[in-house]
Amino acid sequence: MNQINRNQFLSQAGITISAVMFLKHCSSFFPRQLEKKETETKDRKEIFKEPILNAILFGITAPNPHNTQAWKFKILNPEEMLLYVDESRILPVTDPSTRQIHIGQGTFIECLSIAASSLGFETKIKLFPEGPYPSKEIGKKPVAKIKLMSKTSSLQADSLFPFLDKRHTVRTAYNGDFLKQEELDKILDGSNPKYSEIFTFLKEDEIKDIIRQAMDAMKVETLNLRTADESRIWFRFNDKEIQAKRDGIALPDQGVTGFQRWMLETLFMGPEPEKFHNKTGVNQFLANYEKKIQSAKGIVMWKTKTNGMEDWVNVGRDYVRFQLAAERDGYVMHPLSQILQEYGEMDTLRESFQKQMGIGRQEKIQMIARIGRSDYNYFTPRRELKTMLI
Repeated sequence: MNQINRNQFLSQAGITISAVMFLKHCSSFFPRQLEKKETETKDRKEIFKEPILNAILFGITAPNPHNTQAWKFKILNPEEMLLYVDESRILPVTDPSTRQIHIGQGTFIECLSIAASSLGFETKIKLFPEGPYPSKEIGKKPVAKIKLMSKTSSLQADSLFPFLDKRHTVRTAYNGDFLKQEELDKILDGSNPKYSEIFTFLKEDEIKDIIRQAMDAMKVETLNLRTADESRIWFRFNDKEIQAKRDGIALPDQGVTGFQRWMLETLFMGPEPEKFHNKTGVNQFLANYEKKIQSAKGIVMWKTKTNGMEDWVNVGRDYVRFQLAAERDGYVMHPLSQILQEYGEMDTLRESFQKQMGIGRQEKIQMIARIGRSDYNYFTPRRELKTMLI
């Protein structure tokens, strides 16, 4: 098939596009925070009178599965709150245990705590103050009670605070050399993990083997209609949807921008199942995804000795601190956690992978991520804070 240029393609497809429209689709990047009018005129750190609300604003910048933002908050007083899972925003097909959703609770808690330190507050956190809960009680019992202790000007802000606004997950191809051990050691020292054991893989053959298995897991999730349809539900197909819903996943998350994004959204994609699960489109996605993850310059894993709800939340705290320290040192990350998921179609791959990694019966690899360098700079949006308040 002969290649055709953009103008030829549009002409043959019967489409015209203005220069203004084309440039619009080349630069459709949205701010993460919603309180734009407030932040333009006030100190970014103290928009509200209530310190807990200011801390929450930073907390919701945290990474979370499928950007569902499954958080809801009950404000008890200006310095105290309860955190709950928003049960309407979980992923019951690919995350039936809600393990990943609870990791996202931990990333929120840590980002809030880091921000609170910049406001002069220490953070007291009590996990599951009403006890752990079964799946039927998710959203009814709190994940954590969070209290900002008395403000003091002598409290030193967490060294990772300046990178909260810069933190972003990058799913594009990475460039440069493989990371050296001393570079990863510096990130580890800066993140100071407290709850999990972190393993790193820097040898090319080790990385390739893990990437191969991660790719096998992505194929299982993507080629299985039951699991792939969960992504369709959370997919936002154009700028209008992204701005209106301010959650979920979209092409810019995957590094697809400009004319390529416009073409895919206009001609080939849509919310209809037959469009979203189109075989040609799915195969193209998998081919592109494989190229991107093969560019990994290192692999990082987080393991816990047990696999309970507190482990899930706490590993989220360790994960986001590592990501912030990586951001500080000029690196970006992308989770490759499909192979860790606990649904039937993934059981064989997951169990084989855990055995290969020497994981004991009670232990669990909670997170896997690739790490490297990239100049891509897209920030997924966040919902209005008022929509998260009970």
